[in-house]
Amino acid sequence: MPRQFTWLCTSGALTLLIHIAAAQAEATRPNDDQLVLGQARPTSTQQSGVANLAADRDNLELAVAVARATIEQGRKAADPRSYGEAEAALATWWNASDPPQQVRILRAVIRQANHEFSRARADLDAVLAVSPRNAQALLSRAFLNLVTGDIAAAKSDCNVLPFGARGLIRNICLARAAALSGDGRAAQLLLQRALAADRQSPPALRSFAADVLADISVGLGQRNEAEQLYAAADRTQSADVATLGAYADFLLDMDRSAEALRLLDGRGEQDALLLRRAIAAKRLGDPRLESWRGVLNERFEAAAKAGNRVHLREEAMLRLDVEGDTALALKLAVQNWALQKEPADARLLLRAALSAGESAAAQPVADFIAATGLNDARVTPLIARLEQK
Repeated sequence: MPRQFTWLCTSGALTLLIHIAAAQAEATRPNDDQLVLGQARPTSTQQSGVANLAADRDNLELAVAVARATIEQGRKAADPRSYGEAEAALATWWNASDPPQQVRILRAVIRQANHEFSRARADLDAVLAVSPRNAQALLSRAFLNLVTGDIAAAKSDCNVLPFGARGLIRNICLARAAALSGDGRAAQLLLQRALAADRQSPPALRSFAADVLADISVGLGQRNEAEQLYAAADRTQSADVATLGAYADFLLDMDRSAEALRLLDGRGEQDALLLRRAIAAKRLGDPRLESWRGVLNERFEAAAKAGNRVHLREEAMLRLDVEGDTALALKLAVQNWALQKEPADARLLLRAALSAGESAAAQPVADFIAATGLNDARVTPLIARLEQK
């Protein structure tokens, strides 16, 4: 997860989670069909699967296969509509109180994508009550706990993963939990060694591990190491939307806005990428800013009217870094923090509170960091500023 894994789209950890689901081969949907966050063409195999499922809605094996394929395509394209399509594929069992395990896990993935974290956790708890060594459920719950800030519970799930689970995935899980609890250097070494020893994992999983390693390096303040990893992903064309967004954030943090624009040029029109373009354009005085800002405002307004609030982080960033509306940015950042507690969310609330002159609003972040031991180069300077107020 995930894949934030700075993690983008609905949440970094969600992207990580979906990467894991895909690698194991075993989960924001707008309610408004006019809300388009990115265009993605279904493969011929996927189209065939959907057509076959329409004629055989009770075919569990086919429904699960279509749902998995749709989720993976949506992850790659950062297209939230795909989760609604995956839900539709599982319609026969979606509202069942005790659906088949594979459906329950996918339902949890989709619910997490929609920020229905309590319902997602309930599904995973139910699976693990019956099959306590289910690797996919353990991994899914671990990353859900990372998103919502229960680092101790996440570590517990990572540590009890069966040894039969893909080794690199287990080490990614352990490294991510360690990094979020103040052991960034140990997490980095663990993942570096795991990647060096791994010779069997598919390229997508290795790329995902490299993304996590890059994020850990940024958190340690090791910019050269992080840039090498991001640049390598870009050169090999393994960078998906989440990776491109994280790389763009890295460049923006170093005041390399022109490079961020070049990186994202022609790489897609998803919210996460348009947002980074708009931030860079704002700093550079690029005339394309108004177009990008207008599109983002239309999309966020449509999402809000539909009751879809999974892009609170991105909208808060727009208000803070593009619109300069510190009061609204702080309101959105507070709402976002109530849902998810990754480093990107902590940083956002700290920045918004400091910009609005409302330091007290960021106290929950300071308390959280004190409790978890998080030590991240993107966050600790802001905590220091907060303590000076």
